[in-house]
Parts: sequence; C-alpha cells; structure tokens
Amino acid sequence: MLGFAIMTLFSGSISDAFGRRGITLVALFIYSMTSLACALVNDIDSFLWLRLVQGVAASVGIVIGRAVVRDLYTGANAQRMMSNVMLFFAMAPAIAPIVGGILEVTVGWRYIFVFLMFLGLVVLLMVAVYLPETLPKQERHSMHPIKLMKNYVYAVTNIKFTVLALIVAFNFAGFFIYIMSSPQLLFTHLGYAADDFYIMFVPVVLGIMVGSYMSAKVSGHYSTLKIITIGSVIMLFASFINVMQASFLDVSSFSVIAPVVLYGLGMALTMPALTVLGIDRLPNHRGLASSLQGFMHMGGNALVAGLVAPLVFGSIAGLAWSMFAFHIIGLLLFIWVAYSAD
Repeated sequence: MLGFAIMTLFSGSISDAFGRRGITLVALFIYSMTSLACALVNDIDSFLWLRLVQGVAASVGIVIGRAVVRDLYTGANAQRMMSNVMLFFAMAPAIAPIVGGILEVTVGWRYIFVFLMFLGLVVLLMVAVYLPETLPKQERHSMHPIKLMKNYVYAVTNIKFTVLALIVAFNFAGFFIYIMSSPQLLFTHLGYAADDFYIMFVPVVLGIMVGSYMSAKVSGHYSTLKIITIGSVIMLFASFINVMQASFLDVSSFSVIAPVVLYGLGMALTMPALTVLGIDRLPNHRGLASSLQGFMHMGGNALVAGLVAPLVFGSIAGLAWSMFAFHIIGLLLFIWVAYSAD
C-alpha cells in the first residue's frame, strides 16, 4: 500500500507528459513479472521488496483509468462511466479475500501470485488491443521538475479539490477498516474459517454493485450534490446502526455484516460524483488531479491498515465506532463543500 500510495503522486503527471497508454502497458508488465517473482521467492525480505514494486506498478491503473474517463467524457456521461470504474475499484478489495482464501486452502499461497500474474497479463492484453491513446500530444504537459512542483502546489492549494479528495478517503476508510480486519472479524468474532470469506464479501460486493448501479442511473436526473447527499445519509444511517448493534445486540453474522453492506452501497453511490467533482476542479491537469486523489485515498488506506485496524479489530464495538468516526469526518467536510462559496 505504501508503494501504491507513493506512485499515485507521479503516475498521473507522467501520463500527462507522455500519454496514458504507454505507461499503463509498462506498469502492467512490471506488475505481472513481480507477481511471478513473489510466487517464486524464498526469503521474506525479497518478498516484501517485490510487494513494494508490485504496489508501485498496480497504482498506475486506477490513476490513469480515472484520467482516461475525463479525457473521453463530460458531465453526466463522465459520472456514469466513473461509476463503472469505481464499481471495480470498490469491488476488488471485497472479492480478493474470497479468491485468496480459496487458493490458500486448495493449492497454497504461492498460487495467489501466479493468479495475479495471469490476471495482470490478461489486463495488459486488453489494454493493448482495446485502449487507444486518449491524450493528444498537443495537450500534454512538461515533466520539468520546477513546473511539475508548481502544478502540485497549485493543485494542493485548490482547497475544494483537496477537501473533495479527503471526503472520498474518509468515507472509504470507514469501509476499508472492515476489509483489513476481515480475518479477525470472521475467524475470531464470528468463528468462520479461511474459505468462508464469501459469507461477508458476497453481500458486501452486492451492496457496492447496487450503489454503483444507482449512481449510474441517477446521473443526469439528479444534481451531483443531491446524489452525494443521498449517499451520505445512507452511510450515516448505516454507521449509526452499526454502533447500536455493536453496543446492544449479541454478535451475529447478520447484525455485524448488514451495516457494512449498507455502508458500501452509500459509499459506491457517492464516490463517482465526488471523484468527477474533484477532477473538474483541475480541468487542465486531469492526470495530476487523479494522482493526488489516489495518493490521499491509498495513503489513508495504508494508515488505516497499519495504524488503526490493529488498535480496533479486537472488538466489534471498536470497528463500529471507527466506521462512524471516519464517516462523520467525511460528512462534515462535505457539508463545508456544499455550503461554502466557490
């Protein structure tokens, strides 16, 4: 995650300078080869360094994917397409534990990385065949360090852009803490085994799919702020109910997982609109904007995984209050954006 977060700062700007397609192909090749190396390596230090490189390569896809959407689409069409992109991005960490658990139990952990290698090569082939270059040469920007630094300063000091990116990061953190804590949640608190991840993540994926579908359908029919408001209310209700069940109900699969599913639905409803709003704050630097969004998002995930989750995954209440706190911060930031002058 650290490699992923750091590279997101640069991959968008590199694509602004050299185009989207080439850097994506290179990154997918590196991802596939490091996945294979992870499957073959025999010492933990080498394994961790390879994982760092794997994270660096993996970050390019989500950053450039969002920039490509804004290269090709505007308005409601951009939000619909971003809903599809965000659907895959939100589903991936929910589906991954199911696939990983099955591979671990049936053939062993090394084959997880063999699977990732083949997945990377399939996506590389799809990009090579189906993705044209979406950024014309006349619209590209210089990679001169001083100019690049000025662009980053300009972007970060665009307060609404930064706040919109932070809203996405905090909202997702409320969901991601359950992803990172899922082994403890399922094994320790609910008494399941390594091949039982589907009990939690199939409903979670369905919730995300419903939220993304709703986001695509209402784009163009409701204002962006109204869509975000509806999703935020759903997340607030879900996180409040989660705290209540953790405080007053006996632990059960339904009472623990249902609020996470509802929260994921609301999150998936809001993420595309928030992402498009943020990128539109920097219309001449879409790759850089996507980079900074990705950095704040994945940097937040890294902090949640490394610092917050280990402190709270020992109790159902700790997880529930963490979700509630993360969303309240995101909600307060959204209220500021909605009611402040441009």
